[in-house]
Amino acid sequence: MADHGRGGGKWRGGRWRGRGADRGGGPGGADGSTRGGPPRGGPPRGGPPSPTGAVAAVGRGAPRGGPRGAPADRGRGARGRGQPTAIIPSAGPTGSTAAIAESVEAIGAKRPGYGTLGIPIDVIVNCFKAELPTGLIYHYDNILPGDKTLPTRLTVPIIRRMQEQYPTIFTKRGSYDGRKNLYSPVEYSLGDREEFEVNEPGRPWPRLVHIKYAATINPSSLVRYIEGKMSHDNQVLTTLNACNVAIRMQPIQNHPFNSRSFYTRTQFRNIGWGVELWRGYFQSVRPVVGKMVINADISAAAFYKSGPLIKLCLEYLGANPEANPVQFLSATRLDHRKRRDLAKFLRNLNVQITRSGQTKQYSIKARRHHDVYSSECPPIASLDLSAEKVVGLEAFFQDIGHPLQFPTLVTARAWYPLEVCQVVPGQFYRSTLNPDQTRGMVDFSTSRPEVRLQSIRDGLQALQYGSSTYLQDFEINVDPNPLTIKGRILPTPTLLYGRNATIQPRDGQWNMRDKTLYKPEKILGCAIIVYDRRFNDRQLEHVKRSFFNVTQMLGMQGMPADPPVLRKDGTGTVYANHIREAALMWKAVKGNMPNLILVILPDMAEDIYTRIKNAGDIKIGVATQCMRASKCGPPKGNEQYYVNVCLKINAKLGGINVIPKPDTVRFLTDRAIPTIVIGADIQHPGPGVTTRPSYAAVVGSVDSDASKYIAVSRAQGFRQEMIQDLADMIAHIIKKYMHYRKEKEGNANPAPRRILFYRDGISEGEFQKCKEQEVAQIFSSSSVSRFEFSAELQLVVFNLEACDNIGIPRPKLTFVVVGKNHHIRFFPPKGGSADRSGNAPAGLVVDREITSPVEYDFYLQSHGGLLGTSRSAHYNVLVDQNNFMPDDLQRISFSLCHVYARSTRSVSIVPPVYYADSVCTRSKHHYDPDGAYGNLSDSASQVSTAAGVSQAEAIRNAFQPVHPNAAQTMYFQ
Repeated sequence: MADHGRGGGKWRGGRWRGRGADRGGGPGGADGSTRGGPPRGGPPRGGPPSPTGAVAAVGRGAPRGGPRGAPADRGRGARGRGQPTAIIPSAGPTGSTAAIAESVEAIGAKRPGYGTLGIPIDVIVNCFKAELPTGLIYHYDNILPGDKTLPTRLTVPIIRRMQEQYPTIFTKRGSYDGRKNLYSPVEYSLGDREEFEVNEPGRPWPRLVHIKYAATINPSSLVRYIEGKMSHDNQVLTTLNACNVAIRMQPIQNHPFNSRSFYTRTQFRNIGWGVELWRGYFQSVRPVVGKMVINADISAAAFYKSGPLIKLCLEYLGANPEANPVQFLSATRLDHRKRRDLAKFLRNLNVQITRSGQTKQYSIKARRHHDVYSSECPPIASLDLSAEKVVGLEAFFQDIGHPLQFPTLVTARAWYPLEVCQVVPGQFYRSTLNPDQTRGMVDFSTSRPEVRLQSIRDGLQALQYGSSTYLQDFEINVDPNPLTIKGRILPTPTLLYGRNATIQPRDGQWNMRDKTLYKPEKILGCAIIVYDRRFNDRQLEHVKRSFFNVTQMLGMQGMPADPPVLRKDGTGTVYANHIREAALMWKAVKGNMPNLILVILPDMAEDIYTRIKNAGDIKIGVATQCMRASKCGPPKGNEQYYVNVCLKINAKLGGINVIPKPDTVRFLTDRAIPTIVIGADIQHPGPGVTTRPSYAAVVGSVDSDASKYIAVSRAQGFRQEMIQDLADMIAHIIKKYMHYRKEKEGNANPAPRRILFYRDGISEGEFQKCKEQEVAQIFSSSSVSRFEFSAELQLVVFNLEACDNIGIPRPKLTFVVVGKNHHIRFFPPKGGSADRSGNAPAGLVVDREITSPVEYDFYLQSHGGLLGTSRSAHYNVLVDQNNFMPDDLQRISFSLCHVYARSTRSVSIVPPVYYADSVCTRSKHHYDPDGAYGNLSDSASQVSTAAGVSQAEAIRNAFQPVHPNAAQTMYFQ
């Protein structure tokens, strides 16, 4: 709520999405680039097949013989034998040169080599070496159980029963992904048969399952890919998919699961409101340099509590589950809001009902609060009864053998009483967690490195690698010991503060004692607004005195010792008037308008905070700094607290707190070849919300030291992963960059010659799409908004329209995707180098052994540990016209992580990405709080719009830009 501090993440889609929740994605493919020559590019994917490929994926009836001993033109005959075993190198690269064949293409930039800078260090990584399948893999698709789409929790057991019912056909169990794909180590003799009837217990008629042969896959293509001798193609992708499906088949038979994890209740925690957390285990097959590994990790997910539905409803309403439900669930006790929220909470929940000795399962279908209403019959929300008739009280008296205890509870559109419904165990809770639940999730998910590593080792039993018949049939063996690999600790950058004072950080942190800010901004006037009635005059004097002393200490001039104070009770709606009133109080005494308003809020004041930010950043254009009353007063409001707050204030006013010493990052500070650093991110609405737009943000440096940033944000289409208006947004950033360097720094040639672009929020599976859409917006001609390929020259035609339009030379681009949502973790070995938290030291970089065989990527753990196990950032280079060598890009990224404006610690990802994320988070501040879209929470109800205008479009149109005064500063601190 308040400005200070940064949230640890959000709960989205049934799992924890913090600064590192899993988003999935697979490895990438090709662009045919070569280093040191003309701009990267190459013909589009799908050209002539590589001569290094062994056996291509073939359709029904095509020649598929050869490697396993059968004739080449054998059609659908018997399966051959005797394919040679794939031999995979056991060690990674030892030099600085990447052994990648010249003909191999990459989706992004091809790896130019390996870094050597820094102190070598051994680290343990949660990756386990796995042997590749040696035989052919048979791919079957169009696996359709019935005519309608079913959830994977139902399709997986259906396909298992199909294979059990027809053992003469399914001689070895195939691994099924729960959707349309089945992978088998043997070829099934289907003949002309593509439909199977599958009987299910308790179901009067069988299900009809369709199955169709798709292709034969030779794993040798994956062998050549991890050796750097083959591009990432469909053969490689399908082999990886087959391996990923095979490793999860055994545990998902008995446990709830999602795309990469499964969960057990052996470790769980109640976090209130009818929700509990379960411990889970993540696993994913990854091709790395010279081998295939399984990345295994622990995870957590939220589940509905099982048991009586009445107790679940009581817990959700905040009542004791053993309380008398009539006091909380009767029609007279549930108001409109509670009914609406309860209906949303129960929507699609599966319950069991036992009648006449038979137990059946139903799904709650409440879609609106009207589905829970008052009646003399006592059901819950609307149930999908299929062919069942509505059941009244008399039938229940007969079926359950006793009268209902609570015949006056709320009812709905199907007549099943709450008290006869049991919540089915193992159901994911996919809605957004509230703040208290989120804190419980963070605590449950936090463990020291040595504890987490031991949990991962223990989890191998749950993963069942040694006992899985699916892995045995595919001949996939997994080493139970995690890999120990080589990393490096990069040199720590020297930081420059005011008066040429320098600091050398240690373990990712430093102290500003006796230091002034690099460029402190003058406070032209200040006023204080207090919204907490309990904040007394003694506490207020502490705030005034602390601000005056700390601003003087940091070199910020102009802070008054006794600024005027305006007290408000927090009621009403026009908070812009409060800011204006406080500003006029200053002007009445000093004659000028202030540039800073301090705001003291009660602890629970999210609505006031949003209104203040809308008034200050959007409507008026004055810097506002909000503080919680419980933190800014004594004793919590100590000197360090006010130093942290003043770091934010100086950035909001236009100052610069710290820069990297120029000689440590010459690439960024070379005045002859100026460089602009840009960060971008997109934020999407929560699960189940379809009427909210997504929000895109782009931030860019404007000074020659890449420490001062400005931002531009836009509302765009619902859940569009790529930034629609990227070219216009970058053009805006470049104009501001040129203006600042010319007017503020006095540079005669202010145009950037190089762009270092960091993009957040892109999964590996979206790299190609990102190049085709976002990078193409940067490099596009006036008539084309995509890459133009020249097949003869294998070049990409790059025209930076955004720069052409404003008359500057076309800069060279390096486009880097920053990934936070992965499960790779590094652990110091026993007796190895570690910081006080038990994590590997800040500055750890790993660019070999567990990185891509072809793509230009590395892991950088740039921050010191605090709580739990640190997570590195994964950097993937998609375009590199600047020809960065690994040491250069790694050191620049590490240095940037030390100049995050509001911190005296290095951060886990480069600051422009952090800033872009912060700008996205503030999207709700861009709407008039009293307008139609003033409440844009994911739970907000729909509002009416003009005829012919969708709600999403109306919301985008209502998005207000930042005030011109704020747009020149880092208002998003």
